[in-house]
Amino acid sequence: MPNPDGSLVKLEKIHKWFGQNHVLNGIDLTVQPKNVVVIIGPSGSGKSTLLRTINLLEEPTEGRVLFDGKDITDIRTDVNEVRTHIGIVFQSFNLFPHMTARRNITISLRKVLGKSEEEADEIAMEELEHMGLPEKADAYPSQLSGGQQQRIAIARALAMRPKLMLFDEVTSALDPELVKEVLDAMIRLAEEGMTMVVVTHEMGFAREVGTRLIFTDGGRIVEDGKPREIFDAPQDERTKSFLSHVL
Repeated sequence: MPNPDGSLVKLEKIHKWFGQNHVLNGIDLTVQPKNVVVIIGPSGSGKSTLLRTINLLEEPTEGRVLFDGKDITDIRTDVNEVRTHIGIVFQSFNLFPHMTARRNITISLRKVLGKSEEEADEIAMEELEHMGLPEKADAYPSQLSGGQQQRIAIARALAMRPKLMLFDEVTSALDPELVKEVLDAMIRLAEEGMTMVVVTHEMGFAREVGTRLIFTDGGRIVEDGKPREIFDAPQDERTKSFLSHVL
């Protein structure tokens, strides 16, 4: 039963402690379908923890997470089933080194979704094409550049046909000349209407592609609005200070 406000994701009063460290402090956030929500902020401000809370890779200490109208923090929820609808791509590519690009993509299709070898192969090739890498289907990760490996990781997530894609600093481990190919792939997804939540240091992407910008500091959302408006006229001193350092 979808949320009455039409949101795909809703975080309600999320707190997260790691020991004495209060990493998320009362976060409320809704994500509407087809939106690209970009989260920026200084190191240690809770950005990645916030992102990982959405699919419960980090379970909140307090608060509720709703996905597609369903309280996924409810103990009765099959979280693994929910995760099949949420793709996540990390800074490290997490590809199996002993498997080709194609096998890296088909393994979850076969094991998690129960697809036949033939159907899984077809989907894998479709997504490799989507990422501009069909000729790399039989290459192993060690034969690929960092940018290519990251695009394979995106293809693997997309092959599951998710409703939502989460990106956690996906370009920060890449050499500068490889960043563009990954950002271009993400821009294409945004143009196709994929709902995305993106933690990034790429301010050009945040400004041009984001439909909404969230600035976090000290585990709180300090500023939330249209990216261009925040970049051009930040309201909070912490946002001003952060942007003056990174721009």
